[in-house]
Amino acid sequence: MYWATGSTRVLAVEPSLLKLGSDGDDEELELVLPVITSGQDKSSDIDINSQSGIQSRVVKGTGSGIVDMAKNEQGSLWATITRESIQLWVHRPVGVISKVVRTPKSLLDHGANQRVIWKPDSAMLVVVTEQSFLHLYKIAPKGNEGSTYQLSNSKSYALGPGEGVGFPDLTIKFRMTIKMDAGVSSLVGLDSDIVVATVNPPAIQLIPWIGKVDVKTCLIRHMNFLLDKTVKIVSISRFPKTTTQIWCMSDGKAYIVYYTPNVSDTGSPSSVSSSGDSWYGFCFHGNPEGFDMQDAGVVAASNPQYSLLAIGTRGGDVRIFKSGEHAGQWVFSHKLALKESQSYISGTPDKIVSLAWNSDGSALAVGQESRCPSIWSVYGRRLFPSAPHDIPSLKNATEDPYLQGSRTLFWSAGNADLIVLGADDSSSNFYAIPCAKALPSVQNQLSSAPQCLLHLNDRLLVYTEGHRQDVSSTINPDTFVWNNVMVPAVYLSDNWPIRYSCLSQDGHYLAVAGRRGLAHYNLHSCRWRLFGNWQQEQSFRCQGGLAWFKNILIAGCETIEGQRFELRLYQRENNLDNNDVIFTEQFESRIAHISVWRSSLLVYTSNNTLYCYSLGSAKRVDLQLIWKTSLQDIVESPTLLKSVSILTAEGADGNDATHITLLVDGKIYFLRPEFLPDGNVRLSFRQIADKVEYYWMTRSAHDAGDFSLWAFNGKTLKMWWNVFGPGEGEKSLATFAKHNFLEMDIEFYPLAILPDRGIILGLEPEIAIHKPKSLAMFKMATKTHLFLQTILRHVLTHNVDGEWEAYEFAKHYQELGYFGHALEILLHNVLEDEAESGIGFEEGAVLPRVVNFLQQFPHYLDVIVSCARKTEVALWEYLFSIVGAPKDLFEQCLEAEQLKTATSYLLILHTLEPLQTTSQDTVRLLEKTLQAKDFELCKELVRFLNSIDATGATLQQALSMVSLANA
Repeated sequence: MYWATGSTRVLAVEPSLLKLGSDGDDEELELVLPVITSGQDKSSDIDINSQSGIQSRVVKGTGSGIVDMAKNEQGSLWATITRESIQLWVHRPVGVISKVVRTPKSLLDHGANQRVIWKPDSAMLVVVTEQSFLHLYKIAPKGNEGSTYQLSNSKSYALGPGEGVGFPDLTIKFRMTIKMDAGVSSLVGLDSDIVVATVNPPAIQLIPWIGKVDVKTCLIRHMNFLLDKTVKIVSISRFPKTTTQIWCMSDGKAYIVYYTPNVSDTGSPSSVSSSGDSWYGFCFHGNPEGFDMQDAGVVAASNPQYSLLAIGTRGGDVRIFKSGEHAGQWVFSHKLALKESQSYISGTPDKIVSLAWNSDGSALAVGQESRCPSIWSVYGRRLFPSAPHDIPSLKNATEDPYLQGSRTLFWSAGNADLIVLGADDSSSNFYAIPCAKALPSVQNQLSSAPQCLLHLNDRLLVYTEGHRQDVSSTINPDTFVWNNVMVPAVYLSDNWPIRYSCLSQDGHYLAVAGRRGLAHYNLHSCRWRLFGNWQQEQSFRCQGGLAWFKNILIAGCETIEGQRFELRLYQRENNLDNNDVIFTEQFESRIAHISVWRSSLLVYTSNNTLYCYSLGSAKRVDLQLIWKTSLQDIVESPTLLKSVSILTAEGADGNDATHITLLVDGKIYFLRPEFLPDGNVRLSFRQIADKVEYYWMTRSAHDAGDFSLWAFNGKTLKMWWNVFGPGEGEKSLATFAKHNFLEMDIEFYPLAILPDRGIILGLEPEIAIHKPKSLAMFKMATKTHLFLQTILRHVLTHNVDGEWEAYEFAKHYQELGYFGHALEILLHNVLEDEAESGIGFEEGAVLPRVVNFLQQFPHYLDVIVSCARKTEVALWEYLFSIVGAPKDLFEQCLEAEQLKTATSYLLILHTLEPLQTTSQDTVRLLEKTLQAKDFELCKELVRFLNSIDATGATLQQALSMVSLANA
């Protein structure tokens, strides 16, 4: 998951030193000097090898601001256009590596630049001009032309993350111009063609990237799948790595569209009219009857990682659709809560202008015309900015232009930055919002010290229970300390970004893997271990992740030469060297996921096969294949599988049973392998939950063999307990998901479950406005949620032996300093829910069961009085009708010598009973307090007597009674 962090970088396009290209008759001018601006620093870190023959020239236009920008599919190259120029940017190190400026004649004949798109293989660009010309540019190596720029480490300058590769040797070359007489409303690039939607007449054209030959045209009115054939295409987008497209139409409807060329479409080398039967599709957004144009789709973005499709509307909504069970079926899934802020209700609708899923599909960035960009999790949790009510104040308090609205946005390579082009078309700036990434780990929650990791640009933030000193006194988020681990610059400069990370179960060791190679770190000695041989490090990349088994690091690998797929095992104490690999296992396909539990290892490969191995022991690793099987009945595509984990627990027959959990396309499956007589393995499986972003498996705080499943769906957290308990079987498994869970609302994004403390740990974004420039600073605040009271209420409500089961569960937490607080929340929530109905002791009442449960703990009297004092007086009558009269509870406090608690009951008695009775009770309590020599409490009682009678008569009478009693 992704959060904005730190301050935004400002990147700018500025007038540059230019010279004519190699051909003086070219219509374009080519820039040979990089231009870098970041934040307030306008100086360049680039050494210029040659400046001979360079002369200054600025092409004047009606504006010098950035008109549009786009990224290639990997996000490593960006293209920005002004009205008269095109710039080619590289992400790491950030800067312009090539620029083309159009001549005044070109601007006059064809119009200024208007929009830019990439070819999927990053080999070409298309720029649309105001007069509907397509300018095609080739992205090609410079060869021997121009200057080459490289960065190197020095005493005064250290290379940053990803800067070791230097600037790629690329330049922009003008190729051709194509006149679109029918106008251009939208376009998208496919592998072999440019798909162009025309205005008059409304039509679709397929133009090959090689030029205007064999152009295929089909009029909109000839497309039989359209519900209305008089409409025009507003925008076109495509599913990554396919030719499937999403069309948003002028009537507000949205279609999934496919193209299948007929024989007649491919027979002529010249422009042909494509048959309407070559195009087919279906409408998935837009009700034909009573369709509100505020719901009209204007922009779309697909997420193949989760089989989702996002549609942005004219009225400011974002609707998410899910691929159905049948091919070509898309159903509504959920809607993002963009309008929760009061300003949206009272203000005018704000159209969605841009949508961008990140490369792993876990986050969606949303851009609006006049509001702050936002980031959302895959199933609808707001990740940036912070709470909705902060958005209006943020807009008024900051001078950052990108927070006032945007025109386009996208994710950079590695999802490290969200790139935003502000709404001001006269500005030459665009903005990079740095983001931190968190990947909640399934296996790390099963260790004795639950842990989580955050990936930043050049470091990792590590939280592990093993580093915490106080385990019981507080739930204050400030006590949760994140360990800041800097990744060595020598590794990051060549291998950024970090793609995988893993903590050992004891929380002492950390392993990371970037673009190539891997490294591991000792959190006690604070020492890194890297490959000593750079060539060996660069000879492979990690695929499928990392895992620790005792002191053994397990890595899924792919060799660069030969493309061999293998599992490597490294001894932690040995050097990282190919000669010190202790075991290697070859695979036919790329490793996609690995998971370790005790001495069992699961490996899932891209050919949809699951392998189960035995690892032996840490002293003698002996990798033995136990079984393998295909998952084709469960996993439609390997890219849809997000997580796999393995557990072994004692079965009904007393033997260890293997349990496998999968997260596939947002669905959780439980798998149980069964060995057949022929030696093969059959997997029985059941779907447990849907729309799940992440899940965790945790051990019970009081039973090491009792496991709980936690699943977060973007809005609430569901919890199933005793998932692999004794009663397992087909029938038990089939009913498990429906009956054996509870659900709780979480106000932040959860990252770790701490079962021993009864706490959920997570993050919430915060924004601080830095004065005097009013610049926004983004932070991640650690948050906690106490879940004990939620589980206790569920058990007391739904279980026949609820009071006994609740006691067995709660007694393991009663030493926690905040245990009484959890009981108080439990009592308060049940009281408020039942007081209005006045159900009392009738069947189905939960409050009497809660009170009986509370009486099992010494916190009982404190919990009652604390709850009463924080509750409206109108509810007291109902509360004390269940728990007993406050006078009786006061007497119990005196008898149990709980004098401070008895003092709290005096406040309640003073409200409910006459002054004389209260005075007598106070005198009795004062006597006991004096006998106990608790003089601080005596002072509080004297102040109380003085407050209830301003004349002082009650105080004098009480003091005299105490004096007589002591005499």
